[in-house]
Amino acid sequence: MKASQGVLGSKDSAYRWWLDAHARYSDDANGFEQSILRPGFGYALPKNHTLWAGYGWIASSPEIGETIHEHRFWQQHSWKTSIGKFGFSSRSRLEQRFREGSNDEAGWRFRQFFKLTHPISDTLLYWSAWDEVFLNLNNTDWGADSGLDRNRIFAGIGWKPRSIQCFKTEVGYLNQFIHNKSGSNRVDHLLSLNLFFTF
Repeated sequence: MKASQGVLGSKDSAYRWWLDAHARYSDDANGFEQSILRPGFGYALPKNHTLWAGYGWIASSPEIGETIHEHRFWQQHSWKTSIGKFGFSSRSRLEQRFREGSNDEAGWRFRQFFKLTHPISDTLLYWSAWDEVFLNLNNTDWGADSGLDRNRIFAGIGWKPRSIQCFKTEVGYLNQFIHNKSGSNRVDHLLSLNLFFTF
């Protein structure tokens, strides 16, 4: 995953831009599994709160069948703070999902993300752990079922070099649980590499 965000206009501007891109691979999907491109715009509020809105394009390759194209509109609130040496952040996102080839029925989904970081001694490394819960808010004709959709939990190590202030990276283990009402639940064990840029 590559995620970037920054300030629109002068340094004291409250307006923000957002762009994240994902490339996901799986042996079960013959290599490629999913790509995501998600731009957005935000407005910064006092005390590290930010409101965001944007659009997402998603292409998914199932084990059987043709590639699925999905369009998402999203709105979110993000917040970050620190408690001693711990860094804490949260993200609450609401999505409206549309699948190409369906009857344009919107699938509403809520996502709640929490993240905790802590420096490793006096190094440039830090511990990173986060969890994200996905909840479908309605049923759709293209397969979304109301209730728990999936959960992702990550544990790994981050690195923030002093020479590149706008950059940091995190690598670690990602466990993804996918709930399937009509069959067996799915559990993925993944290596996750994330690049972050803040301007």
